[in-house]
Amino acid sequence: MRARTRAPVVRRRERGGGRVVGSGTPRAASFLLVVPGTARSNDPPRHSRINRAVLDEAAAGLAPTQPHSGAGVIFERARGRWAHRLSLGRRRRMRVLLATWNMPGHLYPMVPLGWALRASGHDVVVVSNPDLVPAIVGAGLPALGAGPEFDSYARLRDELERRSWKPAAPEPTSDPAAAAERARRRRLNGFRLAAAAAQAQAPEAVAFARRWQPDLIVFEPAGFVGPLIGTLLDVPTVRHLWSIDFTAPIAEFEEDLIGELAAPYGLTRIGVNGDSTLDPAPTRLQVADRQVRDPIRFVPYNGPAVLEPWLLEPPARPRVGITWGTSQSRLGFDHMVLAPRVVRALARHDVELAVAVTADQRKLFEHVPDNVVHLGPAPLHQLASTCSVLVDQGGAGGVLTALVNGLPQLVISQMPDEVFHGHRVRDSGAGLNLPGTDLADAEIAAAVDRLFESEFHTAAGELRDDMLARPTPLAVVEQLERLARAGAPQRAEAPR
Repeated sequence: MRARTRAPVVRRRERGGGRVVGSGTPRAASFLLVVPGTARSNDPPRHSRINRAVLDEAAAGLAPTQPHSGAGVIFERARGRWAHRLSLGRRRRMRVLLATWNMPGHLYPMVPLGWALRASGHDVVVVSNPDLVPAIVGAGLPALGAGPEFDSYARLRDELERRSWKPAAPEPTSDPAAAAERARRRRLNGFRLAAAAAQAQAPEAVAFARRWQPDLIVFEPAGFVGPLIGTLLDVPTVRHLWSIDFTAPIAEFEEDLIGELAAPYGLTRIGVNGDSTLDPAPTRLQVADRQVRDPIRFVPYNGPAVLEPWLLEPPARPRVGITWGTSQSRLGFDHMVLAPRVVRALARHDVELAVAVTADQRKLFEHVPDNVVHLGPAPLHQLASTCSVLVDQGGAGGVLTALVNGLPQLVISQMPDEVFHGHRVRDSGAGLNLPGTDLADAEIAAAVDRLFESEFHTAAGELRDDMLARPTPLAVVEQLERLARAGAPQRAEAPR
């Protein structure tokens, strides 16, 4: 076992009356910890106007003492060290820190595991940039908003416009080596922004973790502050995948990717693939590599939703579900939301069209044909259970929600991750994939017609059975308890 080293000093400006000072473990750090409370669910946490602090009780895992009139409980300034570590050998409560980039689609796949940990009696805190706090609290989990506001969508939009990015066209196959290098560069560029978001979180997130002393870190593949904290505190880290694992190759260029995040702590590597990996995707969709992945059942969570009565009525005709996620609209790329094209292409088909889009996306539909039975917000996992086929853009949540319901799907892909998902769905036999560029209505209609053939339903049913045979998040908690008791494995690099 390697010798422990002195914790690095983290210095920053005074803010909200809190400071990090001294020549060893940081003291008197300021944080904001928001815990779901009893206030109205549509009241956002008002963290922008309060002291970002946490009580000694929060660091010790005790009950909060000061209610907040907005959406939760605010813990005031932390003074002094936490009182004790939990005895995992006696099956006492674990402290588990979940880490995520500040995009809802990155948070949502981890939410059911967060619920399972809480239901098993463990303490959970989700750390991200402050602008994701409402989504975290809306999911019923305690949130730590670390660092300044960080608008990932605006920054990503600026970067894509700077590079004159266009939706992905089919890759030329004449030069496989060049295509592989382009894919590698795309992965690196796509994760640089996530690394910058983690860098903004790091000072406050690390200071909080030093005081709270988590026993385990669970992070999604772009939540880089998670493995950073795990390395600094010598705590086991678990990578929780969104869907099919296209992110593992980023370990090849880890030093280039997270250099600015890790350097202030005397590190060059943090283990971006974690000590272990939880994988919700069916085996047939996975990539062939040397990664060891432990299965976990995919439990759909698409954000808070209200069950609509029409979803309880059986469809009068075969129902085609259509959804396009939220990323393109959040980026300001409404021209990439192709759901109106799909509706137009299927307007004369003898099917019901149920279109799950945001309220803002409804304005993109100039004409609504008679076979549309719903146009607007809807809980996707409940809608999918009433459909025969799903048409989507290839986002991780939509793809797995279709598969866990045994639905064949048409993936019309444009973004790099969507192209990857679309190819895997096509190759599995459970669906079809079309590029989102230069697409004719007749191609969409023909593809949807094909998906009603029995071979696609058989393949999709096999993938559903694979997913439902995986251990539930609640069953996985025991595995995580064993991992926490065993402690972190020997790591190649120690912080200065």
